[in-house]
Amino acid sequence: MSVDIIMPQMGESVVEGTILKWLIKEGDRVEKDQPIVEISTDKIDSEAPSPVRGVIKNILYPEGSTLPVLTVIARIEEVEAHDAVIPSNSKSVTMEKTDKFDTAKAVAKTEEAEAERRYSPLVRKLAKEYGIALEEIKGTGEGRRVTKKDVMEYVASKQAVTTPSPEAGKERPTERETLIRISLKRKITAERMAQSKSTAAHVTTVFEVDMTKVEKYRTLNKDAMKNENIHLTYMPFVILAVARTLKECPMLNASWTDEGIVQKNYVNIGIAVSVEDGLIVPVIKDADKKDLLQTARQVQDIAQRSRTKKIKPEEVQGGTFTITNYGLNGSLFGTPVILLPQTAILGVGAVVKRPVVIDDAIAIRSMAYLSLSFDHRVMDGADADAFLRKIKNILEGWEVSPYEAKRHSPATGYGGVW
Repeated sequence: MSVDIIMPQMGESVVEGTILKWLIKEGDRVEKDQPIVEISTDKIDSEAPSPVRGVIKNILYPEGSTLPVLTVIARIEEVEAHDAVIPSNSKSVTMEKTDKFDTAKAVAKTEEAEAERRYSPLVRKLAKEYGIALEEIKGTGEGRRVTKKDVMEYVASKQAVTTPSPEAGKERPTERETLIRISLKRKITAERMAQSKSTAAHVTTVFEVDMTKVEKYRTLNKDAMKNENIHLTYMPFVILAVARTLKECPMLNASWTDEGIVQKNYVNIGIAVSVEDGLIVPVIKDADKKDLLQTARQVQDIAQRSRTKKIKPEEVQGGTFTITNYGLNGSLFGTPVILLPQTAILGVGAVVKRPVVIDDAIAIRSMAYLSLSFDHRVMDGADADAFLRKIKNILEGWEVSPYEAKRHSPATGYGGVW
């Protein structure tokens, strides 16, 4: 029986997905739940598993294709556990049951049809970009089809320029220049950022915050947190401060629509996590109802699972506000881009010890810059400054005391701050 593989709908608001990479090829044998394709959407990158055990019959779209959700992208010929299947590099599949669908004939028919088409959309696109004639290339694929690998090896053997032809509207680099191909992940990120900048009226305001008390709390409770298997960073403190402040400044916990401003009565904070060639923003749901220990544990968990592609689609949905911590890379401050349809994003700079003036005396303090990019359509500068000022007051007034689990709950918070 032939089973359709569809473009998954990873979230209610997701309407399309991009095929990043096929992890199998036609004729391969796969097991149930084996990852077969990497999919990217505007919410998440993830691997789609095979729903059945069987043989890959057809791959209908090449890597790089962007398709509506629920589109059939491949077909698998299902195989029962007791049926015999010959190796995946064979050109046919034989099953012992006579009442099963004749897979060998189906695969042969598919190969014949593919041979007639000969050139896939991806191969034709590459040929146009590099200005080469496909007839000159000897195909090594099934039915002597020309594959992407064949095209790239041909280009390398001819020492052709590694840039798209003028027909693609691109300038050829000189011999002293190198063209780096844009990955699909980077292209999607670029499109999202460009859309945000062209839609929201971006303005950024920056506050300097004394993180000395937070740093002292981290130092004092380092061992206690290790016992909880948690590496306590600055991020959980910032999340708690933001969550409380969003309840007092609801316009920053909203979104812009043509009908009006939609104010969210819940606090879901997204945390930007850097992954290979891109970003992912998992969401901490109901962040205002969590304490420091819960927040720290969740931040650590979602960051690890984001980098290993274990994050679930629903875990990147429903964010109302985003925090990006570029201070991890040593950056002092920046101007982050709003993640639509949200109205603001907070950037956290590196915490650095430096001399500051306190009560007309010079002291060494742990200082950081917080930068807030906000949508000027929704709020004015005074609203944004009031928001940052409240966060500053919470962080600078953090109570330095030993960790006591019984004292800290979602109701009482941490360090007497809430």
